[in-house]
Amino acid sequence: MAKKNRSFNPFNLSFLDIMSCGLGAVILIFLILKHGESISPDQAQMLEQDIESAKKDLITLTDSLQKKKNEITDLNSLIVNKEELIKKVSNDLTIEKKSRDKLLESNKQAQKEIKEIEDSIPDLISRSDDGERQYLTGLIIEGSHIVYLLDTSASMMDENIQNIFRLSLLDEKSKNTKKWKRAKDSLTWLTARLPKNSKFTILTFDQDVKSHTNNKWLSSGNSFEVNGALSSALKEIPENGTNLEKALERTKQMFPLPDAVYIITDGLPTLGEPMSQFYQKVISGEQRKCLKPSSSITSECRHVLFQKAKENYLSGKKIKTSTILLPLQGDPRAGSDYWNLGLQSGGTLISPSRDWP
Repeated sequence: MAKKNRSFNPFNLSFLDIMSCGLGAVILIFLILKHGESISPDQAQMLEQDIESAKKDLITLTDSLQKKKNEITDLNSLIVNKEELIKKVSNDLTIEKKSRDKLLESNKQAQKEIKEIEDSIPDLISRSDDGERQYLTGLIIEGSHIVYLLDTSASMMDENIQNIFRLSLLDEKSKNTKKWKRAKDSLTWLTARLPKNSKFTILTFDQDVKSHTNNKWLSSGNSFEVNGALSSALKEIPENGTNLEKALERTKQMFPLPDAVYIITDGLPTLGEPMSQFYQKVISGEQRKCLKPSSSITSECRHVLFQKAKENYLSGKKIKTSTILLPLQGDPRAGSDYWNLGLQSGGTLISPSRDWP
């Protein structure tokens, strides 16, 4: 026979079960209420100070960050401006380069045209011989106002004194000797090398002085005037004595004063200008005898005449003076005297070879 189910009676719980339930409730309440340790007032104050300091640091950092952002913005604006300036400068350089290239091309074309014009201009002096000598050692033709002095005295006909006396008695055609041709060729050579944009004059001298430019400065760029003056000088016939002092005085009287003089001669002078009262007092008796007109003259007297001419010529502003000295017998002091003139004036002395020019 099945057992009958017994009914549940709550009062049947044991005391232990009741205590267990109570303990569990207390623990639950403890867990709910006792969830953290309490903080002392000092610690709380320190935490508040830390928080306040952190807030201030945050504000400082925020301001610094904003300043950096502003600086970055300014730098970006500056970069943009610089980029625009660089772009503008680059455009300007491109324009300048194009302009420069255009100018260079124009200059190149102009130089080409100038060269064509120069090539088309005939030489100032034309020569027809077996080959023109293009040099003369130590002599450079330069200056803005140039004087050519050609000695046309009788000694320019020959090197030998006896031949000179013999030739002086013959007709003009016979006086066109080899030495005289060399003198004229020398003048032609010098004239053909006149610097561009210079002025010049040609003087011939024996006992007197003759201008072949009407006592004027002529332009080296005018080939008609150059050839006219040269042709006039080349027609001269050697005769009479040599008065270098008068030729040098005429040179010093020119205006403006020349800055270069080229003398073509063969020796020291045989004539001079009258002595001043002062000059007569400062020279010796022998020198005074040399300065008096005479049918014959010694080598020493020719030296005295040259010294007198040179002293007057070198007084005041000096003119660069160079000499082409052709040979002449019986005048041993000519070389040293003309060399001294070149040395004191800044010029030179040339004794060319017999096959020059």
